[in-house]
Amino acid sequence: MHPDPMVFRFTASGPSPESAFARHAAEDRKLPVDPFTRRADLTKVSGVTVVRDRSMLGPVVTGYFNGPSPAAVPYGAPLDEEDAEWLADRLIEDDAPCVRSGGAGALLLKTTGPEPSWLFFGWSTPIS
Repeated sequence: MHPDPMVFRFTASGPSPESAFARHAAEDRKLPVDPFTRRADLTKVSGVTVVRDRSMLGPVVTGYFNGPSPAAVPYGAPLDEEDAEWLADRLIEDDAPCVRSGGAGALLLKTTGPEPSWLFFGWSTPIS
């Protein structure tokens, strides 16, 4: 019997989304397994897909339809963490292609650091 998949979501920085994910997954593997707290097994993630489409955020940017028309959020533009989390939740709920079959979605975040930061999200099996 396979365990139920679980959602993961975390931020990590690196020169590319793949390297940021790999670095975080390597650090995550070093953590001890807690039998009372489920944690996603990031080694089971098959790949990282950068999500550049921001169209779902248009109504949110204008205040949930209270503005004259949805504002355009530039394709691939960096997002603040709140907008990125909202968009990640919608993509998970909609079973977006980036999170199907054990993949991870990546959204570019607005940062002040030397390396790009990403919000990663998706489904994985729990660490057993």
